[in-house]
Amino acid sequence: MPADAGLPHHPRIEQDPLHVYAYDLVDGRYEPVVDAAEELIVEKPFDIRLRARDFAP
Repeated sequence: MPADAGLPHHPRIEQDPLHVYAYDLVDGRYEPVVDAAEELIVEKPFDIRLRARDFAP
C-alpha cells in the first residue's frame, strides 16, 4: 500500500467511466482531497489544474 511506504499524496484514475481521485496521507491513512470526473484541481504537492480527458487514453 502507498500509505505503508509513506507516500504523502496518492492519485487514482478510473477509466470507465473516467474519474479521478486524489488522497493526502494524514496520520497514517489517506483522506480524499479530490473526487472529480471533469477536472483535477489540487494544491499539493503543487498547484495543478487539468481536464481529466487530457490525461486519459
